[in-house]
Amino acid sequence: MMRFRGLISLSAFSLMLAGCVSDDNAWVKDDTPRSEAQQALAECKYEAEAATIGIGANDHPKTWGDAIGEGIGDGIVQAMDEDELIKSCMRAKGFRQ
Repeated sequence: MMRFRGLISLSAFSLMLAGCVSDDNAWVKDDTPRSEAQQALAECKYEAEAATIGIGANDHPKTWGDAIGEGIGDGIVQAMDEDELIKSCMRAKGFRQ
């Protein structure tokens, strides 16, 4: 059973790392300098992180293995939610990829 959980945890961790690969699609807006786009992106990332910081905060796993597995799972969920919030924020500011 522990081997199965380890395999699932490793798979989840691999997926999380794959999601961390940078996206080369720059955010653009007509006649807006790149520095402004980068500033808007930084603001959106900050807001998204603040909005998702509590994901998994109330969990109390029973074992060390459960804690690691749940932590990885929560991290994946948080990263996916942050990504969607960042995209929505940038679109609301008039940017597109």
